[in-house]
Amino acid sequence: MPAADAPRPETGGAPVSAKARKFPCGACGADVVWSPGASALKCPYCGSETPLPTSSDQVVERPLEEALRAPRDLGWGAERKSVRCTKCGATTTFDPGLAASRCAFCATPSVVEAPAASDHVRPAGLLPFAIDRNGAAQRFRSWVSGLWFRPNDLKAKSAVTEMQGVYVPFWTFDALTHNRWAAEAGYHYTVQVEAIENGQRVMRSETRTRWEPASGFLEKAFDDVPVPASKGLPPGLARGVEPFPTGGLVPYDPQYLSGFLAEEYAVDLPEAVGVAKERMTAEVYAACGAEVPGDTYRNLQVATAWSGLACKNALLPVWISAYQYAGKPFRFLVNGVTGKVDGNAPFSVPKILAAVLAAIALLVLLSHLQR
Repeated sequence: MPAADAPRPETGGAPVSAKARKFPCGACGADVVWSPGASALKCPYCGSETPLPTSSDQVVERPLEEALRAPRDLGWGAERKSVRCTKCGATTTFDPGLAASRCAFCATPSVVEAPAASDHVRPAGLLPFAIDRNGAAQRFRSWVSGLWFRPNDLKAKSAVTEMQGVYVPFWTFDALTHNRWAAEAGYHYTVQVEAIENGQRVMRSETRTRWEPASGFLEKAFDDVPVPASKGLPPGLARGVEPFPTGGLVPYDPQYLSGFLAEEYAVDLPEAVGVAKERMTAEVYAACGAEVPGDTYRNLQVATAWSGLACKNALLPVWISAYQYAGKPFRFLVNGVTGKVDGNAPFSVPKILAAVLAAIALLVLLSHLQR
């Protein structure tokens, strides 16, 4: 069995038993993997390509109450191996012919084999990778090159050869909100006031605010609000590579996972609903604030009624580079469809100090020139 720091893709039900499937090449019998560049299953040995059959089926949301009562199919629907990281807790699955010795999310070498879960909800759909490893690496290098005040060896320590393609679990939510708001609208006006300056009586302008009650009604719709169901990625980091073009979701087919990692769902639906409502409520508040007339507002209150709540669960593609620097994990993400990059990286204290000292020196020089 070949071993690697993590399974290398390319160039996560019903219990995996009699229905477990592998995907052999029709030409040579080797296992094929999903190739983003070719949008087909491709044999890494003989190069044969097998396009997946197109489907007219669409990934549709389920009413939230129905989804909370009765989950649908369980498991991955194909044979997968699982490992669990003992540090960040993420459980990832991959093709059975590979082995993993490091976590793809935090780069910790402490991973233990875990039984492939058969009771997690099977994704309703997924968004296939459209950018291959080379394309993600190019975007990654451009992003890293644009970072300021980073260690000189950052590029070497964040080598793109460590980049992994991972299908990250998400819940997405639709909703229609009906919002009644009330606030105090502020209107600025200018008055002339008398003041004493240097012993002289002068007139100067002063801006004041007149407050008036205001209220209104606003309907705001939400479509595919994503909530990460990942344990390996912090929510803020996952949001950094949004949006995902969820209009391109296809019905779940385990063949798309061939050659890639997939993380198991770590956030259940009730918890995800709460996160989604918090996110939508914040957007509703901002939208209602924009409706208040005048120049400013205060004491905004919003009463929201919800309707049309629906959800679906889907796997979304992310290229991940995780590495250890000075004993700390740092992650970089690349959206597997749009190529948007986000992540975190260590700062270089000497470079920051040098910049601060240079700024101080410049201020001192300017003050001398003005004398």
